[in-house]
Amino acid sequence: MYAGRSKNNEIFGFLSDSMYLKDEYNLTVLIPTFNERENIRPMILTVNEIFHRSGIRGHILIVDDNSWDGTIEEVKSLIPSFRNLSLIVRYDNHGLSPSLYEGLLLSPTNLVQCIDCDFSHPPELIPEFYRYLKEENVDMVIGSRYVRGGGSVNWPLIRRILSYGAAVLGRFIIPVVHDSGSGFFAINRRTLTGARLTPRGFRMGFEILGKGRWQSVKEIPFIFRNRNAGKSKLKPLIIIQFLIQMGGILTYNFIFRASDNVIMAWRLHLFKKYNQSQQKIT
Repeated sequence: MYAGRSKNNEIFGFLSDSMYLKDEYNLTVLIPTFNERENIRPMILTVNEIFHRSGIRGHILIVDDNSWDGTIEEVKSLIPSFRNLSLIVRYDNHGLSPSLYEGLLLSPTNLVQCIDCDFSHPPELIPEFYRYLKEENVDMVIGSRYVRGGGSVNWPLIRRILSYGAAVLGRFIIPVVHDSGSGFFAINRRTLTGARLTPRGFRMGFEILGKGRWQSVKEIPFIFRNRNAGKSKLKPLIIIQFLIQMGGILTYNFIFRASDNVIMAWRLHLFKKYNQSQQKIT
């Protein structure tokens, strides 16, 4: 087992040997964790089985915020049996978006799938995400609860209201995407080139949409299922962070003029609406 350090984190597994992994794997499944001991082993086994069934040469990268419940030890116990498993333990700047950002930067492959560890995101959809990235060259694929066929089950009413409200607000900035706050997404890392991202809160995908170098995005429906094990990490501060993030994206686009994503998203949205209206006429 390889081990190493990068900035203020520790790496276990084969990621520290990543220069040899670029040609060995074609997709990294990035799983952020914090106190997920009950879910982490089943998730790793499930994702690995999906790799085998679908023929994907996949790497699994766990990014952990220094869990104290045994999650780290559970992953370490699996690394000797899984050549395609790596672990990053982060010791500061904890949070979902910072974890995802660090994992995206350290991924050994250009194609990366982000998925929660609690099975609220269905891992069986990974091959569909991968197909859009690989075969159709889409920059970003988003699992959406708010397109036809999507939804959520076993979710408290207040969570539904907050999530849908944030999605609606997000559409004022990126109207071409219905569920910009979804944590179930996959990207080609070329979208990160030259982008000055500020990872905060729970909406890393929204940050990429607002500031990343993307030209094409695809939403696929999925059913969000509330976690069966562990505790939710959602806190009231997340709402404030989302509002700050919206302001940051608008500033990035219209004050600093470092991106034209908001204008591009509106053009794509209006063009799509125009095509739909023309189809109805004919």
